[in-house]
Amino acid sequence: MSDEIAQSVRQWRAKAQSDWTAVEILLTNEECPPDAVCFHCQQFVEKLLKAVLTRHRVEAPRTHDLRRLIQLAKPYVQELSDMADSSDALTVHGVETRYPGDWHHITLEEMNEMVVLSRKFGEILLAELDK
Repeated sequence: MSDEIAQSVRQWRAKAQSDWTAVEILLTNEECPPDAVCFHCQQFVEKLLKAVLTRHRVEAPRTHDLRRLIQLAKPYVQELSDMADSSDALTVHGVETRYPGDWHHITLEEMNEMVVLSRKFGEILLAELDK
């Protein structure tokens, strides 16, 4: 891997880690806003997917659509094949929760599901990046 690509992968990972750190901090607060947690969960997964694509010299498109990013990353990470459907729930939180009028009330149960799902994506994607 060239130095330029390695640096770009490191930057994507650092930004993903920043989003995950935000999730962890928010979860420690009694008044944790579920929409913010879900947003950062989506961002964490999106940035890790873009890191994987970058590592494999695939230009990461400017999109928040995790399903689209998974389609591009599947040839390199076979475990993603079974996760495309579940990624749709996360994609909603990266786009629709940003603007008034577009979002729905997010329950603590839904928030916790997004955290668990993001962790699963993180395990798979970080394992690929650590190869």
